[in-house]
Amino acid sequence: MVADIDYLAQQAMQNGILPSDFYNSSFSDLQAALGAKEPKDRVQDPLDLVKSLGAL
Repeated sequence: MVADIDYLAQQAMQNGILPSDFYNSSFSDLQAALGAKEPKDRVQDPLDLVKSLGAL
């Protein structure tokens, strides 16, 4: 598990994130970042969809 976290830190460093920033973040923040989806891939709120169509 530690090797996996270190590998993630290495990948983060290649994307400009400092090791101190990576290691000082909470694990839940890391999980949220890894699970983030692009806006086009996110589930849309049905009410927002209806509003965007001008039905409300």
